[in-house]
Amino acid sequence: MGAFLGVIFASVEIGLLISVGISFAKILLQVTRPRTAILGKIPRTSVYRNIHQYPEATMVPGVMIIRVDSAIYFSNSNYVRERIQRWLIDEEEKVKAVSLPNIQFLIIEMSPVTDIDTSGIHALEDLYKSLRKRDIQLVLANPGQLVIDKLHVSNFADMLGYDKIFLTVAEAVNSCCPKHSDEV
Repeated sequence: MGAFLGVIFASVEIGLLISVGISFAKILLQVTRPRTAILGKIPRTSVYRNIHQYPEATMVPGVMIIRVDSAIYFSNSNYVRERIQRWLIDEEEKVKAVSLPNIQFLIIEMSPVTDIDTSGIHALEDLYKSLRKRDIQLVLANPGQLVIDKLHVSNFADMLGYDKIFLTVAEAVNSCCPKHSDEV
């Protein structure tokens, strides 16, 4: 629309510049603010999906499952960490108001995370440390091989513990709260 208005009111060159500028701004916004989603379990399956796209998906009591839909690196690592922390605070307030079990586990679904750099690893370390202070365990589900290699080289995988890295979200949930796995 901006390019159209630029062509109508100025010239083709101005319209082209406007469209390139809008495209660049959109890409920059997507890179620095990746999509994230809270996941819930689809009833009678072992599938976990975005609770806003699938209203029938239910959250697992005591567990918060978050998916990051982008690589985690210097331009978005702080945003991802802060977004997760804000969601945890909001969820803890809801839990207290309704008298549900406190959040004990944060599972990060990492299948869309194709890469992570040192800033991303430091953001995960900061998140891990802040969660430990709140007695919440960090769990990773389905990280790709490149991500696992980088977590291993940085010693974050050792800090977290290999028993906290799972192939699927369902396996992570079953490990965190075994009684919930009976409800599949």
